[in-house]
This record gives sequence, structure tokens and C-alpha cells, in this order.
Amino acid sequence: MGWLFMRDCGPFDGPRAYLDDQLTYVRDDHRLRVLRSALVGLRTYYAACERVTSEGERSVFAVVCLVRYNRRAADGMTFGYKDSAPLWR
Repeated sequence: MGWLFMRDCGPFDGPRAYLDDQLTYVRDDHRLRVLRSALVGLRTYYAACERVTSEGERSVFAVVCLVRYNRRAADGMTFGYKDSAPLWR
């Protein structure tokens, strides 16, 4: 998968808060939430996420994203991240 770059983190304080928000949502058939996360060296984001289906089935899995964060980027694209394909089936 490729990188996704943007001009800023929107209303969020930084990359960690932005990614936590992206991984927290409710759908008709399941909900997802971040149990705990860390941004190490502004380079790697780690999160433990919980998915609960509408039937009550629970799974916990890890998310790892590479991060690039440079508030002074010459092209104005200050924040980018790259996630990987899920390792579960």
C-alpha cells in the first residue's frame, strides 16, 4: 500500500490523535475502538484495537503505521502515513 499525505492533522493535536480517530468508529454490523496507542519517534504508530460485532463477537488486533511528520515540509504536505494490509482473515 502507498503513502497518504495531507497538509495537516485537521482538528487533532498530532498524528497519534488523528490515527486514533480514524480507527474509532461505529457501523451497523460492528464497532472499532483503540484500546491503547503509541507514536514512537514520530515515525511509527502502534495501536491495539478492539472490534466487536453486532452479535457480540470480540477480537483484538494490532495496527502498525509508518508515519512522516514534518511541520516545515517544503511542499506543504506535513503529515503522511502508510498502513499495511491486515494480517488476519
